[in-house]
Amino acid sequence: MENIEHFNTEDKNPYKNLVLYIQGGLGKVIMATAVIRSYKIAHPKAKVVVVSGYPEVFVNNPDVYRFFGFATPYLWQDYYGNPEWNVYAQEPYMTKPWIKNYSIHLVDIWASELGVLSVQKEPLLYFSSAEVDELAAMIRTELPLICVQSTGGSTPNSRSWTRNPPHGEFDNYLAKFKDTHFIAHVCLPETPVLQNVHQRIEGLSKRQAMCLMYYANKVIGIDSYAMHARVANPERGESTFFFPISDSVARLGYEGANVENVIPRKEVDDILKSHSDYFSYALKLGIENASENCPIPIGTKWFDL
Repeated sequence: MENIEHFNTEDKNPYKNLVLYIQGGLGKVIMATAVIRSYKIAHPKAKVVVVSGYPEVFVNNPDVYRFFGFATPYLWQDYYGNPEWNVYAQEPYMTKPWIKNYSIHLVDIWASELGVLSVQKEPLLYFSSAEVDELAAMIRTELPLICVQSTGGSTPNSRSWTRNPPHGEFDNYLAKFKDTHFIAHVCLPETPVLQNVHQRIEGLSKRQAMCLMYYANKVIGIDSYAMHARVANPERGESTFFFPISDSVARLGYEGANVENVIPRKEVDDILKSHSDYFSYALKLGIENASENCPIPIGTKWFDL
């Protein structure tokens, strides 16, 4: 049998050039920008190529050499099969720290899997003045702007109890800001309607939606892309994020300046953690397929607001 050393290509990639292949949603791809920064700090001469479903996340990113969508031709020829590039395509949700439900943030797990210290803890996004001006012309108001994201996942109309806060409680929370702020609901056409907003904004590109969340005076959202886009702004204003699953704060959320994380009341949290679908969520083996039979009795208040 031919010696395995024959296939070692490290000597052909001395700078540790990396192809990072990312499956998953927009929030996860935004998180990857923090991981890439840590990788570049550890390997400053390395070039990083990213292949994902959301290449627009990496526009203007100085840490990324090239970025592509999945269907881009010649990726195998130019990168995957090229000995001058390492390829990392492992799903970080299927690594031991995540599967075993360790209280470790996904950014830290991901960096560790790449063999580097997790130095950068928050995502990084870069927008041009033209992008900001375009959105400023779209929303006309004299009041401070609140941007709202109320649902997440691939089916925003599902109202999943594992991901989306109770619709009524979320809407009632917005009412306290209706006289002092201009509330814009950034959503998809199928997203359930909120009553306590001033403007419903559908049809934005992913980059426009990220830019709005990045620059708004305040963001009210959930454990989803808006949260990751918001914390990418080091000068962010106030932000409030709802977590129907309390463990998600340590593993997917952020803490720090102007970030408020709202978790369920202890009574609700205890019921959720005794329910079989909770572990389906925690192991990331079925969040999109969790039972619609919510274990919380009708009329129970989820959050102390």
